[in-house]
Parts: sequence; structure tokens; C-alpha cells
Amino acid sequence: MKIVHYTDKNGYLHAAQLRDNDPESMAPYGIPLEPPDLQLDWEYIRREVHNELVRRGLFTWKDVERQQTGITSALQSVLKRSIVALYRNEEIGRRAEQRMDNNHNSGGADDG
Repeated sequence: MKIVHYTDKNGYLHAAQLRDNDPESMAPYGIPLEPPDLQLDWEYIRREVHNELVRRGLFTWKDVERQQTGITSALQSVLKRSIVALYRNEEIGRRAEQRMDNNHNSGGADDG
């Protein structure tokens, strides 16, 4: 199996797993390898970035000039937490689905 990257008509980069002998043009039909859907809570992110900027004392342009990495660090801190949570939630959901499938297939929990 090989991993192939391709760009869709909207400019999004995707990855897919193909058999070694499949042409790369088959990538859109391969097994998708994707990060979680980035449905972020922008109001939460706005508030948390604001709070990080306050914590770091970044109030004026002079503050930003003195702390060259301050804004980057604030954004990275907030966005990283939010995106890691998406990965974690996706994994938790996947595990729950697997448990339900295992219970259903093994005759465990029944529906009624």
C-alpha cells in the first residue's frame, strides 16, 4: 500500500491509501486519510486568544515588538489545544463505535 496526496477542486489537500500498483490518479477513490473536520468554536478561540494576549502583556505595538514570539505563542497555545481536542474526540468516537460493533457482532448488548 502507498499513500498518495492530491488536491480537490476547492484547493484542499487530501491523502489516500492505494494499492502499490494503482495509478496516482485513483487517489480520490482510495482509502481516505484525513485529519478531523476542523469545526472549531471560533467564539471560544477568540476569547482564549484574547486571554492569552492579556496574560502575555501584549497590549500595544511596542509590546509586540518587545516580545516577537508573543503573538505566535498565544495563537499556537490556543489553536493547538482546540485541534488536539478534535483529534481526541474523534478517537473517542471511533473507539465507542468499535465497542458497539463488537457488542452487536458478539451478541452482547441486544436492542430489545
